[in-house]
Amino acid sequence: MVYTLRQARRLADKTQSEAAKAIGVCEHTYRKMEKDPGSITIKHAFALSSFFGVPYDQIFFGSNSN
Repeated sequence: MVYTLRQARRLADKTQSEAAKAIGVCEHTYRKMEKDPGSITIKHAFALSSFFGVPYDQIFFGSNSN
C-alpha cells in the first residue's frame, strides 16, 4: 500500500509539529510539504520515512497537481 505523507504521519501517530521538528523545519513548512509532497527534498523524504517507520517506497512523494 502507498500512503500519502499525511496518512503516513497519522499511521505513526505523530503531529505535524513533531514531524517538522524531526526534520528541522518549521511547522508551516511541513504543512506545505503535506499539501505538495512533490516539493520535498530527498533528504527530507528519507528522514520522514524513517521518523514515521514507513518504508520510503510506500510513501507518495509525487506532485498533487494534475
